[in-house]
Amino acid sequence: MSSEAGKSSIDKRRNKKPYHISKADLQLDEYIEERNSRSPALLVKKAYGHLRSSRQFHAYVILQILAALIGYGQVMFVLGLFWAMIANTGKRKEGEMSAYSLFNEGVEAIAGSTDMEALEQELRSRGV
Repeated sequence: MSSEAGKSSIDKRRNKKPYHISKADLQLDEYIEERNSRSPALLVKKAYGHLRSSRQFHAYVILQILAALIGYGQVMFVLGLFWAMIANTGKRKEGEMSAYSLFNEGVEAIAGSTDMEALEQELRSRGV
């Protein structure tokens, strides 16, 4: 009898889950939703939907076709690339600074960036 009792206690220890984490603590629903939102098929589907409803894209396609018929297709393509870069540049929130000081008010650099004065001071302090 003692051997049967010993075997059952060993089996109980083997079946015991480590750390006792419950499914609710893992937040699996949020993880699955985030993972699915990054799937390439979903991203392509979203992009296609945005392009179908975009008046700017439709205007570009019409202008590209007209420019290609006239012989300026390559020029229109380059202009379209510039327009895409400008149109898709995000808007910063109030008080948010750009990593490029050129785009900040007063050409102000963000904290931790290296400017010419700091670089010059560092080189002079080395004594090279």
